[in-house]
Amino acid sequence: MTQSPFNLDGQVVLVSGAGRGIGRAAAELIARMGARVAITSRTVAQVEEVAQAIRDEGGQAWAFRADVAAIEDHESLLDDVEDTIGPLTGLVNVAGISPILQRGERITAEDYDHIQNINQRGTFFLTRNFAARLIDAKRGGSIVTISSVGAEYGLPRQAAYSMTRAAVEAMTKTLAAEWSHSLTAPIRANCVAPAFIDTPLTQPMPGWYRERVESHTAMRRLGADDEVAGAVAFLLSDAASYITGTVVPVTGGYGLWSLDPR
Repeated sequence: MTQSPFNLDGQVVLVSGAGRGIGRAAAELIARMGARVAITSRTVAQVEEVAQAIRDEGGQAWAFRADVAAIEDHESLLDDVEDTIGPLTGLVNVAGISPILQRGERITAEDYDHIQNINQRGTFFLTRNFAARLIDAKRGGSIVTISSVGAEYGLPRQAAYSMTRAAVEAMTKTLAAEWSHSLTAPIRANCVAPAFIDTPLTQPMPGWYRERVESHTAMRRLGADDEVAGAVAFLLSDAASYITGTVVPVTGGYGLWSLDPR
């Protein structure tokens, strides 16, 4: 019997923003599927705790401090990871900050630049630097970037945030086209676009906003971080070997509504 493609045995995967929420759930699942995982965050204590929890369950995980917005540090981070764990084969871009719930005319230049530097600029350059070393080594791989339903829908009071998510989806599709058949070993690039997920980043959401979100979601609830992690792990695996340049929505049916009561 052949081995199931739904595993990550032998893979070495870096997960940014893995201290909590979707990043943590993704790192834990990826490790359970057999990968060696490098988990990063700006908060060392968080990733050290996550790495230890993974090891306690029999997985392989290492913690690294990293600020995705500090693009000058990306190369040293990647060097440290590969020196410690081995040649990278996968990247999961989760690091980012949550929406600034302001109407467009109230967003300041400082707010705009802050969210762009992390969610868009930092994500692009980490992706670029990761892929460059795979290309130099003629080694294939897979990249999964967390986007958002906000890239497709006009979400009120999330203009700056939604722009960053639309940007990483455009980035993903373009890089998927560039890094496919023209390379000795293709690098697949995909996005997972969650709707509203119940994580620490959404805890500050006002009650009235949450109620409206749930009323516009077919499943009438926010998602769980492990529900997003499943899509991430699938896209990293060989089961998704013919999938690239794709945005996979994990939304609970956001935008669909029903006349039926709860």
